[in-house]
Amino acid sequence: MREEEFLRLNEAMAIRALLDQVYAIERVWESDVARAQALGELFALLQWAKLHRSPLVQKLSELSHRIPSSPSYHQFMSLIVPVERAHGRMISDADILIDSVDHGPEASVSPKNMPAILVLDNIRSAFNVGSLLRLADCMGLEKVYLCGYTALPDQDKVAKAALGAERKVVWEWVPHTLSCIQALQNQGVPVFALETAQGAATLEAFKFPQQRLALVCGNERYGLEPSLLKACTQTLEIPCWGYKNSLNVAVSVGMLTYEVRRQWLSQGFLAH
Repeated sequence: MREEEFLRLNEAMAIRALLDQVYAIERVWESDVARAQALGELFALLQWAKLHRSPLVQKLSELSHRIPSSPSYHQFMSLIVPVERAHGRMISDADILIDSVDHGPEASVSPKNMPAILVLDNIRSAFNVGSLLRLADCMGLEKVYLCGYTALPDQDKVAKAALGAERKVVWEWVPHTLSCIQALQNQGVPVFALETAQGAATLEAFKFPQQRLALVCGNERYGLEPSLLKACTQTLEIPCWGYKNSLNVAVSVGMLTYEVRRQWLSQGFLAH
């Protein structure tokens, strides 16, 4: 695409052009040469965006000043997610979610909380974040930390997937996951990472301590960075026996939190 062609695009098409280039970079990320070429093409689009008639497209052009010459995947995504969100294509799954009949205020049901904290590291998908907030409410988790570029509950698509749980769950945004983990450790809270990594203990064999704890899960594609795993008390993994060796992050956290609750109930640490 040439500059004059880009500038003739309307706002939606210009943002789509930026988004398509982002996806092109993702597809070739593992190739240094192809990634460098694709990044160069993105930089060109961002330069042209400065001259676009749309204020939103002009605003997105500012991202070019924040991208390192050789970004890590997490750095790349933290800068590119605004383009994806501007286009409104983060999720579509929430459009077909089935609602549920919740316990009303007249019901003789009170939340059965468990002293567990969920830390979300750079979760890109609004659908996943909404699902995790809904899970946190259902499991009675104490709090959820939304770190990095994790989608926030004020986004319509997060709220749509959470089905109201975002108004019940205590949550806080923290810019850096590592500082969040370190703060919890300093409070005497053991932090367990969910990741397929060398040295990880299998979830089915691990015995959780009977105390307040935190659970960390990460980016859908690249998971948790080594520095975060090193800062955690223990890394846990869910064994997979099929062709695929990974699970959706919300599914994984559901299995993890259920296992914690199951152990605590069987040990008498948590009341039924």
